[in-house]
Amino acid sequence: MASSFQLSGEWFDTGPHAQLTLSPSGGFRLWTSPEGGGAELQPGKVDAAEWQACRYVNAEVYHECHDILVLLFTLRDRYDREITYHLGILPGVRTVICLPLEHLSGEKLFLPRYPGVMQTVLRGDAKVDREQITGFSIATIPSAAERSADILGLCLSTEEPGFDYIYQPYVDELGQLKGREWPGKTADAAELVSRLRAERQRAAEWAETAETAGADYSAGSLSRYGGWKELKFTATGYFRTEFDGRNWWFVDPDGYALFSTGMDCVGPSSPMRVTGMEHLLPQLPGQDGAYQDAWSQEGREFSFGIANLITAFGPEWRTAWTELTEYRLRQGGFNTIGNWSDRRLIAASDLPYVYPLSGFPETEQRIFRDFPDVFSPEYGRNAQQFAEQLLPLQEERRMVGYFMRNEPHWAFVDSLNLTQLMLSSATRLASKERFIQWLHEKYSTVDELNAAWNSRYTGYDELYIPDDTKPLADSVRAADYAQFNRLLIRRYVELPARACREAAPNHLNLGMRYAWVSSDEVLEGCEWFDVFSLNCYQFAPDREQIEQISSRLGKPVMIGEYHFGGADSGMLAYGIRAVATQEDRGGAYRYFVEQAAAIPQLIGVHYFQWNDQPVLGRFDGENYQIGAADVCNSLYEPFMQGAEQAHKQMYKVRTGTAEPYRELPAEIPRTGF
Repeated sequence: MASSFQLSGEWFDTGPHAQLTLSPSGGFRLWTSPEGGGAELQPGKVDAAEWQACRYVNAEVYHECHDILVLLFTLRDRYDREITYHLGILPGVRTVICLPLEHLSGEKLFLPRYPGVMQTVLRGDAKVDREQITGFSIATIPSAAERSADILGLCLSTEEPGFDYIYQPYVDELGQLKGREWPGKTADAAELVSRLRAERQRAAEWAETAETAGADYSAGSLSRYGGWKELKFTATGYFRTEFDGRNWWFVDPDGYALFSTGMDCVGPSSPMRVTGMEHLLPQLPGQDGAYQDAWSQEGREFSFGIANLITAFGPEWRTAWTELTEYRLRQGGFNTIGNWSDRRLIAASDLPYVYPLSGFPETEQRIFRDFPDVFSPEYGRNAQQFAEQLLPLQEERRMVGYFMRNEPHWAFVDSLNLTQLMLSSATRLASKERFIQWLHEKYSTVDELNAAWNSRYTGYDELYIPDDTKPLADSVRAADYAQFNRLLIRRYVELPARACREAAPNHLNLGMRYAWVSSDEVLEGCEWFDVFSLNCYQFAPDREQIEQISSRLGKPVMIGEYHFGGADSGMLAYGIRAVATQEDRGGAYRYFVEQAAAIPQLIGVHYFQWNDQPVLGRFDGENYQIGAADVCNSLYEPFMQGAEQAHKQMYKVRTGTAEPYRELPAEIPRTGF
């Protein structure tokens, strides 16, 4: 039976940028200023036994803001550790939310979607003690305007809530947001068909001219692999890297220098999650028949983008899209097809590409999130199997290199102490056994260990007993933890990287695309990469950080993801970095690329992503306006113009004959998760 324990608005203290009032529909209304703000549950109002007995925090939320409302629910324990649930709530729709308290273990970063809810992300410390909750708050992120939301029925519960929604179509038959107009919105299917068919004709004329000219796409300035013909090094027949005394470069198979400007996720569309969003969808075509290709095999996702292509081109929609996209990429000056792109496009194109490996080695038991038990023999075996996917690509000339993985989830926690987490686990991990052996080698007797750690162990086997003690920052014990953290991370990187090098000795290992470098420990073992990659959601790359990483590893650096969203396009979330207009997006792209080209240690930047995400969210609920093309396969021309200008200028900037673009558009508050 569900607990009816209510968390009343009367029990909350608000900060300077928030107010709580009784909601007209019951519950309470949270108002926050553009700076963002929130309310804190008053201490002592909730019995600790309730937090222990209940499994969920449930509520209903309704708001009428212009865009997605991101609500932050933060829980804190007696150690001042905290975890925050970031939830995206659509405007104008009653949404039921559910926060599973089991995730206070910190083992998840992205939570499964509940019906009607957009993305839910967990941020904060590695874990929070659910039995020792001392704080609970609700807040919003900064935004362009003040916000208010009605929060009804907020309660601790032993059960998930019901998700009984009324039918309320939210997007039109083309996948566009209903009830709002904006420049560039496609009026109807007839307009879509006319526009796409006319552009395909232009693409065909361009392809015919290019073929007649011998596929010399840039008047002789670029090589067949996209390299810059003004600078040549020794050719090896494969992509490699070189430092010329001033700049690092990719070198193409014919020996020409390349600064890689790529586009990620170049595919026919970004599929939309259907399951749980049925009440917000118009009538969709059947899974059999003319629109079958728009559905995933399981029927859980539908692609309005592919459906629109089918409407325009019928059964040959994929051929038409491939022709259009090759034309668009070439016209924009992109020289690399980025990560997670359509395999059939890559096969049909002459552009170089990067390859994402899949199935990074795991183990049955893990230390934290996706960090495996790296000293287990299982990890070594799986690393060898992981590398075997490179064997068919050994002679592939157009492949710039491969990424081992993307954004390890364990690395999202700053100052993560893997060793401490390992010792707090009841599982007898192979890595724990190796740590105890390592301690035995360092401290030959348990008395020496106790003297160093100020501990009272009677034997090394006591270290197998779970211990959640937090070591002092300046203690010898903390230093030992930190040193073993480095050994864990080094083995995590080195074993699969070595296996990949053996499987594909002619190809570049482009690293793991870390979300950010949270500490120097993350760089352990990364000298095994040929290029260190990270994702950079800023308006310009961090020059100092890139210089430090390159100096530490003796390797060049590339950026695997960055993006900018605009607020003027009929989308409800603008991504991790946002500007006001599509013209500003073009300027932001040009600024980022030319600033990047001026950094000697940086050899490539790849934009995320080709298509806008669906209004109602992709598989995990992300729904950002970050694409070069919208759901109707219409290009954002100002954005593409900025890209074309940047690509024409970047080699002049890199070689010092021109200054980088300096007109940075004004940033607006992001609306993302």
